[in-house]
Amino acid sequence: MFVFWAGSCCFSAPTNERRSCGGVSIVSHNKPTINGREVEIERKYIVVPPSDAELDIIRSLDGFSESFIEQIYITDINGGNARIRRRRFDDVCKYYYTVKQNINGISKFESEREISESEYNALRGSIKENTRPIKKIRRCFLFDGQLFELDVYELDENLATLEIELQSEDQQVRLPPFVSVVKDATFDGSYSNFSLAHRLGSVIDAENK
Repeated sequence: MFVFWAGSCCFSAPTNERRSCGGVSIVSHNKPTINGREVEIERKYIVVPPSDAELDIIRSLDGFSESFIEQIYITDINGGNARIRRRRFDDVCKYYYTVKQNINGISKFESEREISESEYNALRGSIKENTRPIKKIRRCFLFDGQLFELDVYELDENLATLEIELQSEDQQVRLPPFVSVVKDATFDGSYSNFSLAHRLGSVIDAENK
């Protein structure tokens, strides 16, 4: 086991696991790799937006934190898709530049670095055509030794997702009973954040016509 701090929360977690919460990304030893490249293995579920009673349960759990995220898709220097993200946790903001390359739906090559606020603001002007920024509230919590990320989206109050990073593609997930899962959307590209950014762009463009 190892212990780490995320925001004001102290977590214990199995070694060799990577977790992110409270605006702070924590990477332990031996993150999954393929041919020397770091890999993100993640399951995503579409869930019913939590009720006030369910939020009370989530807020009472170990490891709970809440942050606001804005993320924008831009074209990286190699012509592919990149993401910039601002994450506010209490009075602290962190900024990241991330490039992902899909492998098979559940696994993606991932390269991420922290950037400055000024670099983030400069890159905001490079937003990809026909997309809009994604804004969401992220609530992190521990359940049965697993760190979950529950996102509720600002422009679609009926959309919520639950994500968990894994160490292997066949790792079993023990879903929290207080979150109502609609479906496993891990392999459904229409629910990727990039697709959601396009969907928001289409909706806003239609409303402005």
